[in-house]
Amino acid sequence: MKSSHSSSRGHAPVRYAGTLAILVITISLLTVNSCTKKQELSQVPARQGWVSDYADILKPEDKKRLSAELEAFEVETCHQIYLLIIPSLDNDNIAEFSQRTAKAWEIGQPGFGNGFLVIIAMQEGTVRIETGSAFEWFVQDGSADKVLKEVMFPLFRQERFVEGIERGLDEIMAAGRLKPIPDGHKPDTCQ
Repeated sequence: MKSSHSSSRGHAPVRYAGTLAILVITISLLTVNSCTKKQELSQVPARQGWVSDYADILKPEDKKRLSAELEAFEVETCHQIYLLIIPSLDNDNIAEFSQRTAKAWEIGQPGFGNGFLVIIAMQEGTVRIETGSAFEWFVQDGSADKVLKEVMFPLFRQERFVEGIERGLDEIMAAGRLKPIPDGHKPDTCQ
């Protein structure tokens, strides 16, 4: 930007008008972007506790048992695992959907990134394990892929859906136990 010492008043309103127009456009874009992000976050199902079964696949006693196991795991380790079963992605991308959901549900303790989200989309036959930052290694070293391909999918193919979920969650809990939060560093909610 050039500096000018001109005393011409004819240019000042244009310069301010240009700045004002840029400011108005920027505010408009931020507002649109903000609305879009809010709309995206609202496009995820509400969390119903540790287990959210929107596809009505689980019997009430299965849902209750799984919820109790995941709650006990959180009490024991301070790590969170949520399970979401949906009928369909409705042409959404599983990775984008799971990231939006994990963000909206705020998986893990604030500032710890110590959460897992397991999403099962029934119509597409797709399962994704989304992790907080503390458990990125679980995906990077192939553990998540192994749980899906070697534990969950074979049982799903045998129509042993609940057992596949339980065994998969057991494997995820075992991985979570490998990374304990030291007692002196646990968040207040876990003390």
